[in-house]
Amino acid sequence: MPTLLLIRHAKAEPPSDNLQDHERSLTLPGRSSATKLGEVLLEAGLVPDVVLVSSAVRTQQTWKLMSSSLETADVRVEEELYETHVGGVQELLAALEGEPNIVAIVGHEPTMSATAAHFAGPDSDTPSLQRIAQGLPTGNAATLVFEGTWASLDTSAANLNGIYATRALY
Repeated sequence: MPTLLLIRHAKAEPPSDNLQDHERSLTLPGRSSATKLGEVLLEAGLVPDVVLVSSAVRTQQTWKLMSSSLETADVRVEEELYETHVGGVQELLAALEGEPNIVAIVGHEPTMSATAAHFAGPDSDTPSLQRIAQGLPTGNAATLVFEGTWASLDTSAANLNGIYATRALY
């Protein structure tokens, strides 16, 4: 079954007047967390075939550190992921060619949690739904599985079956 990993970038330095948001880097704990998340996903057998990454520095750094554990065939920087919405994510997924089994998106809030909530169907894991309702924490990945093609993925068509984290969520 196709699997979608919605990954929020790891902890970044706070916004400042001297630094544009797009250019914010990961903090040292964020770098450690990103590396660990890659290890956690590998251990769970969730190695993406395709990775779509926002153009922001913090998402690029997150994926680079995760990829030390996760070798993947196709990594694409998608400029529109920086400030997109659920519909934009859905368009990117619908445009995928070759029907990859596992697709990861490394992006930002509130888009990652909104996308998970949008695709999550009635058989989704209740604690994961409750977590998503509060927002996907930095350095966490939500997993959704569904039947069909990436182009057919639509509202409530997937099961949100877990959230992978490098530290306790509660």
